[in-house]
Amino acid sequence: MLKLVSLNTTLARVLYAVIVLSFFFQALTWSGAYRFFAYLALLLGIAVYFQTGQQNQTLRRAVVVCLLPFAGFLLLESLATLHFPWDVKATRHMLLATGLMVGIVLMAVERARIQPYFVPTLMAAVYAYTLSQCTYIYLLGHMYGTTKNPHYLAIYSALFLVVASFLAANWVSSIHRYGLALSATVLGFLLLNTSSRPTWIALMIAILIGIVCLRKQAKIMLTILAGVLIAILFVSDAGNFKTRMGDLVMHANTEERVTIWEDTWAMQQQSSHQQWLFGHGVGSFESDFQPYSRYYANEGLVYNSPHNVILELLYQFGLVGLVIVLGFIGWLYYALFARYFRARQQCMHDVQMLILLLLTLFTVTLVTVSITLPFFVSIHLNVIALVMGVMFYLDKREQS
Repeated sequence: MLKLVSLNTTLARVLYAVIVLSFFFQALTWSGAYRFFAYLALLLGIAVYFQTGQQNQTLRRAVVVCLLPFAGFLLLESLATLHFPWDVKATRHMLLATGLMVGIVLMAVERARIQPYFVPTLMAAVYAYTLSQCTYIYLLGHMYGTTKNPHYLAIYSALFLVVASFLAANWVSSIHRYGLALSATVLGFLLLNTSSRPTWIALMIAILIGIVCLRKQAKIMLTILAGVLIAILFVSDAGNFKTRMGDLVMHANTEERVTIWEDTWAMQQQSSHQQWLFGHGVGSFESDFQPYSRYYANEGLVYNSPHNVILELLYQFGLVGLVIVLGFIGWLYYALFARYFRARQQCMHDVQMLILLLLTLFTVTLVTVSITLPFFVSIHLNVIALVMGVMFYLDKREQS
């Protein structure tokens, strides 16, 4: 029995380390390292499940729930294209995200031995990410750090900024609080310099959720802090914040995305009745859109998504898929808010703040991706996997 416990603990610790490395290397957009650790997490998750999960009925049910989004994706893609989608890139993204989510849930088996590592790991990740991006930008001369796209630098900087802020406000003290505050400031500066308006808007919406959820004193402090920060950005026009946001307001009708949306809608109008119901498939947009795209005709620009989650899902999976995916997003928000207010009523401050952190991370990613990147991009799916995995992990902890 002692040997079995030792094996379970070792497997859980290795799985934890592998999942952390997978998320971290994806944040650096080092895709080879990310995929290596993500596939390894999938294999280790299977090993942990067969080692412990089959004897734990509640854990088995949680794993089944984790598999439902992947099964739903396969079904929708099969209905749209009439073939099984093993050759679709998004299938791999969904598979790896599902593996990460299941791995997080399975760690609940050894939560007493794993949980002490959570806060130190998050702090180390914040410091390492901040240092990595600063090194690549200011020492190696890479404009967007370890990424090739300003939106990726923006969204990950925003996510680590959120994590640093929550850690400093809730779970650390003394010198680390100052270190995290410094990291948050640097990450905010990096985010500002990307000129990524979608991520700016996403972060402001996430702050608004925090203001709504927090109790009176914290609500007032966050409102004042956000108000002062936004006022400073507008007055100073740091990072062209005022210019970029003003340009968005003044020229919203002629913004690049609006043209893409109009062209996408023109393409959607050519769909058959079956395609209106079930769509064209997740990999169809890029090639199908070129004959309809004014930017492709005039400048040769190719887009892999319409930068609009509604139009994207409608074209990929039809009205049926659109309703299912939006329903899933609505359910996830409901589940998070319900757990947040339940934890607040029970005076479980740490759980309450952790759920609010998940809400914030999910909102930042969802809003940014919805108007910038393909819905089934790995960064988005993995944040959803993280949110759902931690949410179910907390449920398993409460039930035992």
